[in-house]
Amino acid sequence: MAKKVVTRKTTATKQAGQAMKTNKKIGARSGLLSRGILSAGAVLLLGWAVVPFVAGAQTDPAEPVELRIGVTHESLAPAVSWLGAVKNIPGSTTARQISGGDAQSKERMITGGADIAVSGTPFTEAERKALEATGRSVIEAPIQAVGMSFLVSGPRPTGIDLCQFVEQSIEDDPLNELPPDCLKVRDFEGPLRLTSENLADVFLESPVNNWQDPTFLSLLGEFQPGGLSMVSPLRPASAVLRSDAGMANLALGTYLRTTQPTKWTDRSTSLFLNPEPAPDATWPFTRAPAKQGLPDAVGVIRQWKTASAAVDVPAESGAMTMTTPLAAAQAIQAEAEEPPFDATGEANLNTDLYVAQMKNGAGEWLSPTPAAISTSLAAGGGAPLFAATQNVPGGWPLSWANSIYAPDSGLTGVEANTVAAIIRWQSTVGRQRSAELSDGQLPDVLVAQALAAADKIVSSNCTAAGLKTVLTSDVTRFAPSGTLADLGETLWCDTPLDGSPVVDEGPAVDPFTGVVVPVVAGVSASSGSTSGTNRPLSASSATPSSASATAGSADFSTESADTATGGIAATLPPVKVARIMPLPLPGSDPRFDRLATLALGGLMFLGVRALMRRSGLISA
Repeated sequence: MAKKVVTRKTTATKQAGQAMKTNKKIGARSGLLSRGILSAGAVLLLGWAVVPFVAGAQTDPAEPVELRIGVTHESLAPAVSWLGAVKNIPGSTTARQISGGDAQSKERMITGGADIAVSGTPFTEAERKALEATGRSVIEAPIQAVGMSFLVSGPRPTGIDLCQFVEQSIEDDPLNELPPDCLKVRDFEGPLRLTSENLADVFLESPVNNWQDPTFLSLLGEFQPGGLSMVSPLRPASAVLRSDAGMANLALGTYLRTTQPTKWTDRSTSLFLNPEPAPDATWPFTRAPAKQGLPDAVGVIRQWKTASAAVDVPAESGAMTMTTPLAAAQAIQAEAEEPPFDATGEANLNTDLYVAQMKNGAGEWLSPTPAAISTSLAAGGGAPLFAATQNVPGGWPLSWANSIYAPDSGLTGVEANTVAAIIRWQSTVGRQRSAELSDGQLPDVLVAQALAAADKIVSSNCTAAGLKTVLTSDVTRFAPSGTLADLGETLWCDTPLDGSPVVDEGPAVDPFTGVVVPVVAGVSASSGSTSGTNRPLSASSATPSSASATAGSADFSTESADTATGGIAATLPPVKVARIMPLPLPGSDPRFDRLATLALGGLMFLGVRALMRRSGLISA
């Protein structure tokens, strides 16, 4: 019996041992399988996160570079022509315009919101210093001959209604108490003429009612004694000013202060301004109602309204604003073509509009034609408002030149070529076709300055590794097809043949304080220049966000980035912000988002497991 028991125990022990061996084998296989699954999952996750970086590094082409051009409202029309001309250049970059006031365009260029700027007012000393703080200087290239005109609405939506007044008959009015009858009613056909005194009364808001001014009425050929006349409104016409700081305000202010100094002083005194303000890119009499930009101002005139802060205030005595000849002509044409009823059956208000004639320094009444604008700039060598006070027969009094302002460093080779192509195209083809946009032609002296500036922009920005400048008459790679042949050999940056841009790092800007970190290595802060004898209307006391200074005789208040562009951070493009961040911005790179998601998921897993261990829910 004892022997059998031992045998049974031995058999049980053997069976238990075999079971343990079997379990170990199964456990080993299970552990290997689990580790294999985990390893495979880890490899897949790692590949999901990392492969896009590797693939991108091996196959992604260079990121396209966008040339951002800060343009003024007066330069919108030619800017469309530039963009259309350069968009098909082999190897060119994408160009985009950002419209605003002159001061705002320059501020964007300084703070990094635009690569180049268009402006009728040159860089002030303060603006120049703010740009130099970023390691750059400015290069000026004149590109557009501008004329400012005045778009006017009459005292009624139908404009200026004329009639011949006759006394009532004795039978109809035995006591002679009724007003005269208005017979032969018809519209005034023009021309509408405004003297500097008329303009001062309107834009300086004097109590004089032009519609009842015998001198003003005598200038209207159809208002001769014994002829047709009008029912005069009780109030003077309203001014629709521009709140965007720019050359339009500076030109009007300079013209009025020069030609009507007493009225300028009277307006200053009435507002208790001491000292008397100088003409400025920002209209100095800020109580006057204004609209932001040329399109808004023209739209108010078209709707027969005023610039009052209240909504739908009719222009019961007429209104006028500063605009370009092209915008004025387009507004008049649009009103003439507007149908009598809109889509809902409501009657449309068709406003009769006029472009005023002005008297120049030679005593001539003129309209703002391309020939008159060209004559003024040619006579003054490009000086603004030259024909306003000088004896220039045929010269439009309110004329000036808009310029492209480009940095002497910080552009890629492709961008520098694109800017040079715009300047050279505008100086040749654009100059010949300027009348199509109701612009004048730049005088030869400004064309020469523009072409020299184009060379300087190319040579000073073509400095990245692997780039060199090339002088060539074969411009098929750099310029619109069939253009610039008359210029002979021109200077370009010899970029890679595939057109891929070489990206230069821009200046570092603190996204929180807006302070620009100067980049001075290898850069001369004085290599650019905008000085010259042809720009007497230089406003010279600006206060950009990153610098302030005062020089010269005229006060200049530029629109700050905080108020005009939503703060400095709003003006910085995402690529520049990304350069100064320690890690890529969320959403700016999907490859980074993958890695960030993986890392965040791993941290959350470890955190949850630690909490479960501490609470005793798991033991390992």
